[in-house]
Amino acid sequence: MNILYIGWLLLVYGLGALYSVSIHESFTLTLASGDPSNYFYFLRQLRNIGVGLIIAYIVYKTSLARIRSRRYLILAWVLILTLLLFTPLGLELNGARLWLQVPFLATIQPWEFFKLGFVLLISDRLVRKKLILQSFWWFIKFGIVISLCFLVFLLLRDNGTILILALTSLISYWYLGGKKRFVGIMIGIGIVAASLVVSQVNYVRDRFDAFLNPDADTSGRGITYQIKNALTAVGWGGIWWKWYGKWLQKFGYIPEAQSDYIFAAFSEELGLFGNSILIGLYIWLALYFLTRIKGIRDDYLRGMGVGIISLIILQAFVNIWVNINILPSTGLTLPFVSFGGTAIMVNMIELVLLHKILVEGKELKKLY
Repeated sequence: MNILYIGWLLLVYGLGALYSVSIHESFTLTLASGDPSNYFYFLRQLRNIGVGLIIAYIVYKTSLARIRSRRYLILAWVLILTLLLFTPLGLELNGARLWLQVPFLATIQPWEFFKLGFVLLISDRLVRKKLILQSFWWFIKFGIVISLCFLVFLLLRDNGTILILALTSLISYWYLGGKKRFVGIMIGIGIVAASLVVSQVNYVRDRFDAFLNPDADTSGRGITYQIKNALTAVGWGGIWWKWYGKWLQKFGYIPEAQSDYIFAAFSEELGLFGNSILIGLYIWLALYFLTRIKGIRDDYLRGMGVGIISLIILQAFVNIWVNINILPSTGLTLPFVSFGGTAIMVNMIELVLLHKILVEGKELKKLY
């Protein structure tokens, strides 16, 4: 058994979910073309996985030492891609600029690559500065740099990425030896900053209000529409599954059933039983990696591994909690399951890196 098998199980689960719940969205999207199809998103996801396999294989054949030596080049590349969102190449949808139109190619989501580059950056800085992690002034400078990254995503209206990167930063800082007192300070500052954003930024406040009071929208088609129908789908799923491919909420009642709300849409068919399988796979992935990372001598690789597994697991549970209205809407997709070209490719790269850390990490000499 190795960690790649768990990733494959997640991909298979995702394809099964997408095949069923994306029927209506696929038909609606392709109807205008004159050649309607119920399986547009499913077939496109197969293509995405094929491209992801090629990229993941290249990463697999590249040594960790080489990846490590080019971490700043990788970071510069993903930072440039992210900043291009502020140019005419950036595409806006519902007020958010999260897609980049690459000439002669399809659109990509640079922030998916940025999250991985961000982990490479903070792992490097935390390990290099390990001897002064207890310094308050270094902690302040670290917080300022992180905050500047978050400001970019606030301007892009991507509060979901801010949440994931903030939590990943805390976990990485704590894991690599940071003071618990400073972690508490970070959490306090984060709560204050989040409160200010909710009170001052309109789109964030609207999402938070809908989360607190989903019945406030009397029209039934406003911002709370997807929340209500997602909860309906999860509730109708019950404890045991109803039947694969059946039931109604996926037929236009849950917006973005193939991406942001795929968990809720598929819950209607597989119920708590099917959800438990999915959640169990995520927990298995995390435990498999974390119980084996202790044998890695290199602090940078251990920090990078913990950062990557944090990205995957945090995003998975934030997405699930949004689907059952424990958290406000964030726009985050479900790793390995939701439709998305860039997202699925990055997930596969992350999985290969986790595998390489466990296999190659024991043989590498310590960098720092």
